[in-house]
Amino acid sequence: MMAQYRALKKEAGDALLFYRMGDFFELFFEDARVAAACLDIALTRRGKEKGEEVPMCGVPVHAAENYLARLIRAGHRVAIAEQVETPAEAKKRGGSKALVERAIIRMVTPGTLTEENLLESRAANWLAAIGRAGEEWAIAAADISTGRFELVACGPGDLAAELARLDPAEVIAKEKVPGMDAVPTGEGFDSVAGEKALKLRFGVRTLDGFGAPGRAELCAAGGLLAYLGATQKGADTFLAPPRRIERSAHMAIDPATRESLEITSSQSGGLKGSLLECVDRCVTAGGRRMLAQDLSAPLTDRAAIAARLAMVQHFADDQLRRDDVRRLLKAMPDIARALGRLVAGRGGPRDLGQLRDGLREARALSARLAEDADLPELLASLLPRLTGHDALIDELERALVPSPPVEAAKGGYIAEGYDPELDGLRDAASGGKKAIAMLETRYRKATGINALKIRHNNVLGYHIEVPSRHAEALMAEDSGFTHRQTMASAVRFNSPDLHEEATRLTDAAGQALEREARHLDALTRRVVERAAALADSADAAHRIDVAAGHAARAVEGGWTLPALVEDPCLEIEGGRHPVVEAAVEATGERFIANDLEMGPNDRLWLITGPNMGGKSTFLRQAAIIALLAQAGSYVPAASARIGLVDRLFSRVGAADNLARGRSTFMVEMVETAAILSQASRNSLVILDEIGRGTSTYDGLAIAWAVVEAMHDDIKARTLFATHYHELTRLADRLDALSLHHVRAREYKGELVLLHEVADGPADRSYGIAVAKLAGLAPKVLSRARAVLEKLEEGREASGGIAAGLDALPLFAAMPVAAEEPEKGDPLAKALSDIDPDALSPREALDALYRLKQLADD
Repeated sequence: MMAQYRALKKEAGDALLFYRMGDFFELFFEDARVAAACLDIALTRRGKEKGEEVPMCGVPVHAAENYLARLIRAGHRVAIAEQVETPAEAKKRGGSKALVERAIIRMVTPGTLTEENLLESRAANWLAAIGRAGEEWAIAAADISTGRFELVACGPGDLAAELARLDPAEVIAKEKVPGMDAVPTGEGFDSVAGEKALKLRFGVRTLDGFGAPGRAELCAAGGLLAYLGATQKGADTFLAPPRRIERSAHMAIDPATRESLEITSSQSGGLKGSLLECVDRCVTAGGRRMLAQDLSAPLTDRAAIAARLAMVQHFADDQLRRDDVRRLLKAMPDIARALGRLVAGRGGPRDLGQLRDGLREARALSARLAEDADLPELLASLLPRLTGHDALIDELERALVPSPPVEAAKGGYIAEGYDPELDGLRDAASGGKKAIAMLETRYRKATGINALKIRHNNVLGYHIEVPSRHAEALMAEDSGFTHRQTMASAVRFNSPDLHEEATRLTDAAGQALEREARHLDALTRRVVERAAALADSADAAHRIDVAAGHAARAVEGGWTLPALVEDPCLEIEGGRHPVVEAAVEATGERFIANDLEMGPNDRLWLITGPNMGGKSTFLRQAAIIALLAQAGSYVPAASARIGLVDRLFSRVGAADNLARGRSTFMVEMVETAAILSQASRNSLVILDEIGRGTSTYDGLAIAWAVVEAMHDDIKARTLFATHYHELTRLADRLDALSLHHVRAREYKGELVLLHEVADGPADRSYGIAVAKLAGLAPKVLSRARAVLEKLEEGREASGGIAAGLDALPLFAAMPVAAEEPEKGDPLAKALSDIDPDALSPREALDALYRLKQLADD
């Protein structure tokens, strides 16, 4: 057995191997140690190998999904080794001692899940493959739980942003990709092989209908399809034809900005506190997944945004219509994922029942919306996609019971009247059970043993059981009973009459189960044949759910319809941060709304004021309002006029990244450098406290130069919050820079934060007052005031640290100083020139002496 295990483990590679033994999946050796620690189950021993005990642990087959979920969440992959023949078949093949054949039937990985218990219903489950052809890069992404399949070409600098948009459960590549957490698989990442695989998969002769993917996209698609084939071991997977995603069609948002704005998850890592949680009013799981994708990839096409907003307005303007639609949607099961399981061969009767119920609700939804006059164009185009499945709905309604079970093994899911022959078999089985019950009554009367019972188990089948004290009477030769088994407190028997009735019942029940299974297969095939159309209906319903949910959120929060324009402006009246507003209102307080007006003549706002005054909230809410508008949502404001944003950048707050050797200041500078190299005139940039992580002089110098670069070179709409009051001098030099501050007042020695944004610079920083609010010791505060007084006296005498900056030439006129060339390291150069694989032993020794000489010099 261990030889068979070793062979399967070699095939499984670094995945944990679930090795089927009877009613358990067993793990051995290091797999057992890892699984026992992760699952908190007992680690035992089984026999010895090479004189050492073999570590072992196991999980019951019937509960395997729960254990798989925990292992997958912990980052493990699991290979499932099942018995592929029965013990009887093994015995026939190789004699009484033949080992039952086992094979890996599936590799369970984070990106290839379809089971309901293993998936998060609110989130897509993407598998992403990174492909490269020359200098071209691309990502192929698939969610086999719903069939979505996307291809996107991008430069190497855009990979992180695209992966952040997808937030994949698993990333694969041909080999290690610098800076990416991708698993190297090596297989299939070839453009020629990818083209062949796509044509074969979708039965086409040309890929022109898929947008003529480039070589890098074909490479990524080839690797993804090869990985699905390797992990699914021949089982089918649900994939719709690939959609090419044009990067310019979506607002570009890098990982740092997503984390800063907490779009789909908060900085603590969960949904709570995120923008998604605050906005989500969807009533279907598929709608929630689509909403998350919309927020992750806001549109940049004005017409497409307007189409989404028109649909939201259609529901926002009519509460009765909105309530009717949401009621119908709420009754709709997750048909997209039920379809994915059925196509993958992992579906069951309940999945068919969910499809039946979901398609029926989709039909009713279409009928209800068709009653409305003047439907928005996008909504009108969705209605035909909801219908067209009447024949399938009728078949499933006739075939299935109202609430089909999850598992098919015990039958009972085909409705009475659908198959007369099946009904007859069930009647026979039911009659057999009645006959056995009558037989039990007869035996009790004949023997006088009231405790006599006819029972059933998987080993003996139907049998007669009596307490041990009554067994002697049934042991007699003329009793008509045959002894089967003796236990501590009972004895079991058989009889000719019971054997006859049990055989009749078992045969009928077995034939009924087989007939039900054939119906299940036939119904599943019908569904699979229509998979693409069914998935399209699910998508249409989810899009309606997102729009109706946006409308409900808008009415609930008093949000407004934004106006999207081509001009580079950002005009917001009474803007609010929805997440912060909800948190503030939960405490019984009122959120202070603020206005923002940016245009060509004041595209850079320099904002000063105290900590805790609301600068960061004001910055973030501007970005969030622009994001929501381009995602197709109403926005939390009294009014909003927004020029389309092509890229969104948020550098608000920073933390160190010790794993990558970066301090807080280094992280800040890396993010700032990315903004300066990638932002365009149509971008929206929010920057907070640039330069605070280093010395005052260095920090001010960097902040000063960044402000000038954003104003003179980038010319993007920029909100720049700072404590460097010296930067306000730039208002005299930069035409499109305007000064603003968050208001604060001191009243009777206490700081009052007003959270209002006003014109002009702040009069001071209020840092010591904020420190007092934070509970700093009075002695420390007193000393700080004394130090501050002396520093301010010095500033008045010298002109401050910004003295002389007014004499600097304009930023655009500054020459770029040539960096001092680094002196070469002869030892490092000599070492890099050595090719160890090409050296003979003598040449290696000579090289070592040369290196030593260089080191001594």
